[in-house]
Amino acid sequence: MIETLAISGYRSLRDLVLPLGRLNLVTGANGSGKSSLYRALRLLGDAAQNSVSHHSPAKGITLHALGRPETIARSVRQGDHPVQGHSPTKPVSLKLGFSGETYGYSIDLGYPPPPPPTTLFNLDPAIKRECIWHGGKYRRAAALVDRHNNSSICPQDAMKSPSH
Repeated sequence: MIETLAISGYRSLRDLVLPLGRLNLVTGANGSGKSSLYRALRLLGDAAQNSVSHHSPAKGITLHALGRPETIARSVRQGDHPVQGHSPTKPVSLKLGFSGETYGYSIDLGYPPPPPPTTLFNLDPAIKRECIWHGGKYRRAAALVDRHNNSSICPQDAMKSPSH
C-alpha cells in the first residue's frame, strides 16, 4: 500500500508531502489544487509505466505547468502591473514520488539545461533523476535503481569489480 505521496513543482503544488491511509478523501475550495493533485497522480502512474515523455503535453507537463514564478511582486498582486512571462531563476523541476512499507519510487523531470537542444522535441521534459528503492524511506544503501539523466546505475552492479 502507498503510505506517502510527494509532489513538488507541479502547477499550484509547490512542496506537498501527503501521508495516505487505506481511504483518502480530497476536498477543498475551487482553485485549491484538487485537480492538480489528480493530474500529478496520473502523471506519476505514467512515469512508473515509462510513458511520461510520450504523453507529457496531454498530462500537463508544459512551461505553464513547470514554469511557475518563485515570487509574485506586491504590485502585480495589487493589480498595479500586469502579469508577465518570466525566465525562471532556478532550474525547472517537477518531482513526483511515493513510498510504502516495501518500496518507493521517485522521478525528477525538467527541461534540459541551456542551451536547449535544437530538435523538434525542445519542450519534452527530460528525466533528471529516477529512483526505485527498498523500504519506506530512501537510503543510498537501499537503492535498487538510480538513474541520473539518461544513464542507469544499478547500485549492486556499480559495487562489483570488473574482475567478478
